[in-house]
Amino acid sequence: MFDELSGLENQSEAQQASVEEADKPARSLSRWSHVIAGIVFCLVYFPFQGHPWNWPVACAVSYTVFVFAIALGLSLDDADDFFGDPRVSKVVAILLLPHALILMPVTFFAYLWLRAIPLLPLWVTEAHRLSLWQMCILVAVWFAGTREGVWMSGEIKRRLRTRER
Repeated sequence: MFDELSGLENQSEAQQASVEEADKPARSLSRWSHVIAGIVFCLVYFPFQGHPWNWPVACAVSYTVFVFAIALGLSLDDADDFFGDPRVSKVVAILLLPHALILMPVTFFAYLWLRAIPLLPLWVTEAHRLSLWQMCILVAVWFAGTREGVWMSGEIKRRLRTRER
Protein backbone atom coordinates (compact mmCIF):
# COMPACT_ATOMS: atom_id res chain seq x y z
CA MET A 1 0.00 0.00 0.00
CA PHE A 2 2.77 2.42 0.94
CA ASP A 3 4.73 1.48 -2.18
CA GLU A 4 1.83 2.72 -4.31
CA LEU A 5 1.80 6.04 -2.48
CA SER A 6 5.53 6.57 -2.90
CA GLY A 7 5.16 5.71 -6.59
CA LEU A 8 2.54 8.43 -6.95
CA GLU A 9 4.82 10.97 -5.28
CA ASN A 10 7.63 10.19 -7.74
CA GLN A 11 5.42 10.71 -10.79
CA SER A 12 5.52 14.02 -12.58
CA GLU A 13 2.47 16.27 -12.53
CA ALA A 14 1.76 15.48 -16.18
CA GLN A 15 1.61 11.74 -15.43
CA GLN A 16 -0.66 12.32 -12.44
CA ALA A 17 -2.92 14.53 -14.55
CA SER A 18 -3.16 11.85 -17.25
CA VAL A 19 -4.19 9.30 -14.61
CA GLU A 20 -6.87 11.69 -13.35
CA GLU A 21 -8.05 12.37 -16.91
CA ALA A 22 -8.42 8.64 -17.50
CA ASP A 23 -10.95 8.50 -14.65
CA LYS A 24 -12.80 11.62 -15.78
CA PRO A 25 -14.95 10.29 -18.68
CA ALA A 26 -16.46 7.52 -16.58
CA ARG A 27 -17.49 9.87 -13.81
CA SER A 28 -18.52 12.95 -15.79
CA LEU A 29 -21.88 11.58 -16.92
CA SER A 30 -22.84 10.53 -13.41
CA ARG A 31 -21.68 13.85 -11.96
CA TRP A 32 -23.97 15.77 -14.29
CA SER A 33 -26.89 13.34 -14.06
CA HIS A 34 -29.05 15.68 -11.97
CA VAL A 35 -28.56 18.52 -14.46
CA ILE A 36 -29.35 16.25 -17.40
CA ALA A 37 -32.47 14.97 -15.60
CA GLY A 38 -33.56 18.54 -14.80
CA ILE A 39 -33.24 19.58 -18.44
CA VAL A 40 -35.20 16.51 -19.56
CA PHE A 41 -37.87 17.28 -16.95
CA CYS A 42 -38.26 20.80 -18.34
CA LEU A 43 -38.36 19.53 -21.92
CA VAL A 44 -41.21 17.14 -21.06
CA TYR A 45 -43.12 19.19 -18.47
CA PHE A 46 -43.40 22.66 -20.01
CA PRO A 47 -44.58 21.79 -23.54
CA PHE A 48 -47.42 19.67 -22.13
CA GLN A 49 -48.44 21.97 -19.27
CA GLY A 50 -52.12 21.89 -20.14
CA HIS A 51 -52.40 18.11 -19.84
CA PRO A 52 -53.23 16.41 -16.53
CA TRP A 53 -50.63 13.69 -17.07
CA ASN A 54 -47.66 16.01 -17.61
CA TRP A 55 -46.39 15.95 -14.02
CA PRO A 56 -46.16 12.15 -13.50
CA VAL A 57 -44.80 11.57 -17.00
CA ALA A 58 -42.16 14.28 -16.62
CA CYS A 59 -41.15 12.85 -13.24
CA ALA A 60 -40.93 9.30 -14.64
CA VAL A 61 -38.90 10.30 -17.69
CA SER A 62 -36.48 12.50 -15.75
CA TYR A 63 -36.07 9.82 -13.04
CA THR A 64 -35.24 7.26 -15.75
CA VAL A 65 -32.68 9.60 -17.31
CA PHE A 66 -31.20 10.30 -13.86
CA VAL A 67 -30.82 6.61 -13.02
CA PHE A 68 -29.38 5.55 -16.36
CA ALA A 69 -26.98 8.52 -16.46
CA ILE A 70 -25.60 7.42 -13.10
CA ALA A 71 -25.48 3.74 -14.09
CA LEU A 72 -23.80 4.31 -17.44
CA GLY A 73 -21.46 6.96 -16.07
CA LEU A 74 -20.20 4.67 -13.33
CA SER A 75 -20.01 1.46 -15.34
CA LEU A 76 -18.66 2.51 -18.73
CA ASP A 77 -15.32 4.10 -19.49
CA ASP A 78 -16.47 6.17 -22.44
CA ALA A 79 -19.23 6.51 -25.03
CA ASP A 80 -17.49 4.00 -27.32
CA ASP A 81 -18.33 1.28 -24.81
CA PHE A 82 -22.03 1.98 -25.18
CA PHE A 83 -22.26 2.68 -28.90
CA GLY A 84 -19.50 0.35 -30.09
CA ASP A 85 -20.14 -2.73 -27.95
CA PRO A 86 -23.42 -4.54 -28.73
CA ARG A 87 -23.26 -6.38 -25.39
CA VAL A 88 -23.82 -3.16 -23.44
CA SER A 89 -27.12 -2.32 -25.11
CA LYS A 90 -28.39 -5.86 -24.45
CA VAL A 91 -27.41 -5.65 -20.77
CA VAL A 92 -29.07 -2.23 -20.43
CA ALA A 93 -32.22 -3.60 -22.10
CA ILE A 94 -32.29 -6.45 -19.57
CA LEU A 95 -32.18 -3.91 -16.73
CA LEU A 96 -35.25 -2.07 -18.04
CA LEU A 97 -37.62 -4.56 -16.37
CA PRO A 98 -36.33 -4.05 -12.80
CA HIS A 99 -36.26 -0.33 -13.49
CA ALA A 100 -39.89 -0.42 -14.64
CA LEU A 101 -40.85 -2.15 -11.39
CA ILE A 102 -39.19 0.63 -9.41
CA LEU A 103 -40.54 3.33 -11.72
CA MET A 104 -44.17 2.37 -11.08
CA PRO A 105 -44.17 3.44 -7.39
CA VAL A 106 -42.04 6.50 -8.21
CA THR A 107 -44.64 7.62 -10.76
CA PHE A 108 -47.49 6.84 -8.38
CA PHE A 109 -45.85 8.87 -5.60
CA ALA A 110 -45.28 11.74 -8.04
CA TYR A 111 -49.01 11.71 -8.72
CA LEU A 112 -49.83 11.58 -4.99
CA TRP A 113 -47.31 14.30 -4.25
CA LEU A 114 -49.46 16.93 -5.94
CA ARG A 115 -52.69 15.55 -4.49
CA ALA A 116 -51.31 15.69 -0.92
CA ILE A 117 -50.36 19.38 -0.98
CA PRO A 118 -53.88 20.70 -0.15
CA LEU A 119 -54.10 18.28 2.79
CA LEU A 120 -50.86 19.37 4.46
CA PRO A 121 -50.39 22.38 6.76
CA LEU A 122 -49.07 25.58 5.22
CA TRP A 123 -45.79 25.53 7.16
CA VAL A 124 -44.89 22.29 5.36
CA THR A 125 -45.88 23.28 1.83
CA GLU A 126 -45.15 27.00 1.54
CA ALA A 127 -41.80 28.76 1.65
CA HIS A 128 -39.93 31.50 -0.16
CA ARG A 129 -37.69 29.08 -2.10
CA LEU A 130 -38.10 25.38 -1.37
CA SER A 131 -40.63 24.20 1.15
CA LEU A 132 -39.99 21.40 3.60
CA TRP A 133 -42.30 19.20 1.52
CA GLN A 134 -40.32 19.86 -1.67
CA MET A 135 -36.96 19.34 0.02
CA CYS A 136 -38.01 16.02 1.54
CA ILE A 137 -39.32 14.75 -1.80
CA LEU A 138 -36.21 15.88 -3.67
CA VAL A 139 -33.91 14.17 -1.17
CA ALA A 140 -35.96 10.96 -1.29
CA VAL A 141 -35.96 10.87 -5.09
CA TRP A 142 -32.25 11.70 -5.23
CA PHE A 143 -31.43 8.95 -2.73
CA ALA A 144 -33.60 6.34 -4.48
CA GLY A 145 -32.28 7.24 -7.94
CA THR A 146 -28.67 7.24 -6.80
CA ARG A 147 -29.01 3.86 -5.10
CA GLU A 148 -30.73 2.38 -8.15
CA GLY A 149 -28.09 3.85 -10.48
CA VAL A 150 -25.24 2.46 -8.39
CA TRP A 151 -26.95 -0.94 -8.29
CA MET A 152 -27.46 -0.86 -12.07
CA SER A 153 -23.83 0.06 -12.69
CA GLY A 154 -22.74 -2.93 -10.62
CA GLU A 155 -25.09 -5.17 -12.59
CA ILE A 156 -23.79 -3.84 -15.91
CA LYS A 157 -20.19 -4.45 -14.86
CA ARG A 158 -21.00 -7.92 -13.51
CA ARG A 159 -22.94 -9.00 -16.59
CA LEU A 160 -20.27 -7.70 -18.95
CA ARG A 161 -17.55 -9.55 -17.03
CA THR A 162 -19.48 -12.83 -17.06
CA ARG A 163 -20.10 -12.54 -20.80
CA GLU A 164 -16.38 -12.00 -21.49
CA ARG A 165 -15.52 -15.38 -20.02
